[in-house]
Amino acid sequence: MGWGNVIGQQRVKGLIRQILSTGKIPNAFLFEGPEGVGKDAMAIELAKVLNCEKGGQDSCGECASCKQVETLRHPNVHLVFPLPRGENETKDDGPLDKLDEKTMKRVREEISLKAQDPYHRISVPKAQVIKISSIREVIREDSLSLYQHGTRVVIVMQAEEVGTESANALLKVLEEPSKGSLFILSTSKPSSLLPTIASRCQSIRFDLLSEKEIAGELVSRHGLDASDAKLKARLASGSYSKAVELLEANTLEIRDEALEILRDVVMNNYSMFASRAAKALESKDVLKVEALFKMLQIWLRDVAVMHFGSPGDVINQDKIDVLGKMVASFDTEHLIEAANSVDGAISQIYNNVNLGLLFVNLMLNLSGLLNKKKEARHV
Repeated sequence: MGWGNVIGQQRVKGLIRQILSTGKIPNAFLFEGPEGVGKDAMAIELAKVLNCEKGGQDSCGECASCKQVETLRHPNVHLVFPLPRGENETKDDGPLDKLDEKTMKRVREEISLKAQDPYHRISVPKAQVIKISSIREVIREDSLSLYQHGTRVVIVMQAEEVGTESANALLKVLEEPSKGSLFILSTSKPSSLLPTIASRCQSIRFDLLSEKEIAGELVSRHGLDASDAKLKARLASGSYSKAVELLEANTLEIRDEALEILRDVVMNNYSMFASRAAKALESKDVLKVEALFKMLQIWLRDVAVMHFGSPGDVINQDKIDVLGKMVASFDTEHLIEAANSVDGAISQIYNNVNLGLLFVNLMLNLSGLLNKKKEARHV
C-alpha cells in the first residue's frame, strides 16, 4: 500500500515526498500533532521508503527490507519509547537488561501490536519516562556501521516523555549526528520538549483527520456498518486511534443515553442529574463520559440544523421526528451557548476533575440554557 498505510495527511505526505525528491533529508524530524492522527505511522512508512531495496519516493512493500520494517524487525530501524526501571538497574545496564520476564513479554506484545497497527500507542505498565539507557543504546548503535544498505532511522515515540538526563543525551546526538542516520521525534506535546531539541529538528505539523477519512477506514479495516462508522468518526474528534478505542462501544446505546439526558434537561429532572453524576463518578470511565458528552453535541447540532430548516443535513436521520419535538421544546436561541457549555466540559475531562461534579454542573448549565423560553413564559 505504500503511503496508503497512512490515513489521510495528504499535505504532510506531499511535503515529505518533496523533501525526498531533493535528496536533502534533514538529520532529524519533529512530527507533532494530536494523538492518533498518524505521526508514528508516517515515521514507520518513511523508514520503509528510506530502506526499500528499489529506492525512490515510495516503498515497494514487497522486498525483504520493506517486510522487515513492516514487522518492526529491520536492523536499521530502532524504536524508542517509555520503559519502566528494572530492579537494581544501574546506569551501566541496557534499557531492557533488568526488566523481569513479565514486563519483557509485555514489551514484545506492544511492539507486535504496533507492527500490526502503526496507530497503536505503545503502553508498558509503570513506564513513565524515556530512559537515558535507551538513548545511550541509540548513540552506541549510531556510531556503528549500518547492518545493510539504507538509512538508520531512530523513531522516538512519545518524545515528550524524555527525562532530563535523556534529553541532554539526545541533544548531544542531534548536535553531532552520524551520516546515514535519521531521527524522528513524535509527540502530541511539542511544548514539553527542550527548545534546543526542537530547534535541531525540522518540524512537521500533522492535521486532524476528517470524519470521512476515519469512517472510511472503520468500514474498510474493521467492517463496521457505514452509519455506525459515521457516528464513531464524529465522536473521535479527528483521531483514528480514538475511533478504534470506540469499536467496542455501542454508539447507538450512547446516543440513546444522551437523548435521555436531554429529556431530563427539558423536564428539569434534578434527581436524574444526581443519579447520572453518581454513576459517572463511580465508573471512572473517562472515555465513556467523553463519548456521551460528544453525543450530546451531535444532538444539539442536529437540533440547530432542524431549527434552521435543513433536515437533509441531520446526522440522526432516523430520529427526525424526535428532533422536531426537541426544536419545539428547547429555547433554540441558546443552542450555541449550550454547545459551548458541552465543549467546556469536554475540555476538562482529562484534567483530573471530579467526573460526577463535572457531569451535574453540565446538566444544570444545559437546563438553564435550553429552558430559558419556558422560564420566560412563567414570569
